[in-house]
Amino acid sequence: MEDFVVDLTRGNPSSVKTVLASVILALAVYQLLLAAIGYRKLPLISEQAAFFTHRASGDAIAVLIVFVALMCLAVFGFEGDYALHIAAAIGALVVLAIKIAVVRSGKGGQFLPYLGTLLFLLLAITWFTVVPDFLAGED
Repeated sequence: MEDFVVDLTRGNPSSVKTVLASVILALAVYQLLLAAIGYRKLPLISEQAAFFTHRASGDAIAVLIVFVALMCLAVFGFEGDYALHIAAAIGALVVLAIKIAVVRSGKGGQFLPYLGTLLFLLLAITWFTVVPDFLAGED
């Protein structure tokens, strides 16, 4: 599997992972703005349009998160030096799964803002525990 990922990324899995993780974090910030609009904290567009866009971009983020997680596992595995990164990433995947289950079930909607905020925080921790070091050339 590692060879497949290395070939797919043309020998640059860390660079591709960094770019995709940065896209995920940028989209997560966008998700927060859309949620704030949807919950009428920022009255910029209609709530319906904000939540529709939030759901659509959330689907894209979910795919990217799973892709990056699989890529990380295939190439890097569970390295002890990155315990916080690994814990935050696993937490993000669990919260993402719970959030998707809540949305699909139609029950527990009152927890969605908390799940979304927690997911954002876990994604931010995941990003900040690896990407700055890579960008500084320490990878």
